[in-house]
Amino acid sequence: MNQVDESLSTILGANLRTFLGRSISNPTLAGVDNTRDMCVGVFLSQTKRPGLLYVIPVSDEAAFKAGLGENYKSVVQEKWIIYSEDQMLIDQALEVIKDSNQNFQALMSAEAKEMFATGDFSVYVNSEKLVTIYQPQLKLAGQQFQQALTQLSESVKTSPGVNTAPILSMYSALGKGALQAVQDSHSYTTALTVEQGGLRLDSLFEVKPDSQTDLLFQKNPPKQFDLLGKFPADQLAYFAGAGNTDALITWGMNFTAQMFDDTKENDEARQKFESIVKEIRSLKFGSYYFSFELGKLSEGVLNAYTVSEVSPSGEMRKYTRQMMAMLKNMSFPGVKQEIKYTPDAETIGDETVDLTVIKQEVDLGSDPLQVQKRMLEILYGPEGITNRMAYPEGKVLQAMGGTASMKKFLDALNAADNSREIAQNQPAFQTARKQGLQQANILALVNVPGTIGRIHDVLSESRRQEGVFSKELMKKQGIPDSYITFTLGMSRQAMVTKTYLPVQTLQGGFKVFSIISSQKLSRQSEKPKNN
Repeated sequence: MNQVDESLSTILGANLRTFLGRSISNPTLAGVDNTRDMCVGVFLSQTKRPGLLYVIPVSDEAAFKAGLGENYKSVVQEKWIIYSEDQMLIDQALEVIKDSNQNFQALMSAEAKEMFATGDFSVYVNSEKLVTIYQPQLKLAGQQFQQALTQLSESVKTSPGVNTAPILSMYSALGKGALQAVQDSHSYTTALTVEQGGLRLDSLFEVKPDSQTDLLFQKNPPKQFDLLGKFPADQLAYFAGAGNTDALITWGMNFTAQMFDDTKENDEARQKFESIVKEIRSLKFGSYYFSFELGKLSEGVLNAYTVSEVSPSGEMRKYTRQMMAMLKNMSFPGVKQEIKYTPDAETIGDETVDLTVIKQEVDLGSDPLQVQKRMLEILYGPEGITNRMAYPEGKVLQAMGGTASMKKFLDALNAADNSREIAQNQPAFQTARKQGLQQANILALVNVPGTIGRIHDVLSESRRQEGVFSKELMKKQGIPDSYITFTLGMSRQAMVTKTYLPVQTLQGGFKVFSIISSQKLSRQSEKPKNN
């Protein structure tokens, strides 16, 4: 925090000491040896409130006991004070000291032990024991979740034109999957590490072997995501995903199929759409890649680029064209949309590009203040949602947005490996990529200071004011590109996540906040004062 701002460091240090003191029921940390680890155990029961056991290193036993609350019972063992309000927990701790096989770490995998040991703040949860203790509550939660879905379905059936089936199906799948993951869980470990260069948060979720969740993990192998480095440089965010893509895409398209009007006229269209989905399942799907940047307000600010690995991509183009012809049969409550689809609208190099423009009008009854209408125009521009698609061998490319350039996208994907125009040669991208899993199922890199700066400039443009966060001005202000890194990887019996927050992001975020604050103060001082 000193690298960000020394005044913040002073405040944080005081608050951290207060938090630690209250956490161990010794508010002033009197007599604590802060060069060694402090440990707290939480013991749960169905019949009584949770019990807490503290094992704290001491440099002055008398000072520590004087600062401790009266309700605590304690014993000192070799410069460690063991205390609790429950004498039974202290007795159990003394037994564990005699027999290390009773230690909770005997339950941990090698990966969990290493993660727990290396963190500056680590948490281990014996979730299998947790599920056993609270099994009645978990069963009740499942029943209540199903009842809530049923009530929701019945309550919205009276709304004309609203097809709730796909939405409720999605909620049901997500809820049941989460409850099943809890039932299958073995343990959860997380560790926060403070480094000179930033903050690292690692986690490990382990499940029972050959459980439903374990089989799901095994069906979703991680990938390298090398293609992400071929995206255009200087994007505000990069994402990649891999796994059982076939099931995900099929689910998404089935979800879309259910959005057709529930009328006799559209029944044939729905059946044809569903038959196309079955054909699509015969294709081979790979990883998915995405990035975005923010453009000009007058042309729509959101520009997004995606790559879906599909083989053969020519077949996917055929099916996409067939589906686009039927999208006019879809409806959304309170929204009127016009879809203009032009196949082979453009030619860029060796690629022919299909163009789709979706113009949406929100019903005044649903949006009397035209807030949604204005938001759509800000995001996509007055012409509507513009989407360009190309189908090189093995890939489906999309460039979405009024100023999103398919040529820029194709040039980047086809650029030489040493080109400065692609992400893999951008220093911030290289640094961020090294901080996550090299093989993952989900990868996200987000430039938070840059995104906040661009959003602020868009808002300034809407007020006809000059923005201050152009790329050139950001460099002058000493705000370099930096990305928060998040990766998630699945393997047999485990799911791992790694999150890294670099100090450059904290520095950049603090400078952006300071500039915005000073601008507000400057504008307020310029306002005429009432006499």
